[in-house]
Amino acid sequence: MRIFFENKFFDFVRVADFAEVSKSLTEGKMYPNLKIEGQNTPTPEELLEAVGPEKKLFVVADDPKECLERFCRQMPIVRAAGGVVENGNGDVLFMTRKGWRDLPKGHIEEGETPEQAAVREVQEETGLQEVEIVAPLCPTYHFHRAYGRWEIKQTDWYLMYSPGENPELTPEQGESITTVEWLRGRRLWQAVEESYSTIKVVFEKYLEVKVGQ
Repeated sequence: MRIFFENKFFDFVRVADFAEVSKSLTEGKMYPNLKIEGQNTPTPEELLEAVGPEKKLFVVADDPKECLERFCRQMPIVRAAGGVVENGNGDVLFMTRKGWRDLPKGHIEEGETPEQAAVREVQEETGLQEVEIVAPLCPTYHFHRAYGRWEIKQTDWYLMYSPGENPELTPEQGESITTVEWLRGRRLWQAVEESYSTIKVVFEKYLEVKVGQ
């Protein structure tokens, strides 16, 4: 069970699982860990202090699922949706937003379903007109500060399709999007490597779904 903050991630694991991970390390590197006793609940500040300059922290608890749920209950949850979009040529859409490689996504508006929001956000951020959902991928969770408070963002991700071999793309300038392009091969993998940790998780799920088709 994993939650993100910017480009850091936090794995909530059982004591026994953490012991196994520790034994199986072959490169001699041990990521930091934070042990949670009983019904104690870590705060965002405690997680960030414990992870320090590293990218990953193990949060070790007797019941990691319940511990993560308690952590999330401290903050309001904001819902969002987005997609991995393919064109008729098999290329995948990637954008650059605020200097980071990213996928189109945005907040779910009142009265919208996650699927409707995902299609709308893709259309608005990329200029695509014809977009349809093929299959659900996965949700991702990250915490961040907004308007002076901590909040959890849950983003529901979908595999999506836009017909045509090279549908025209127009980045939405108001969202700090500087480029939107269709990628494949080495350029696609490079974009994934230059993206956020959450996007890498989404892309892993995308590959699983593609293999299963």
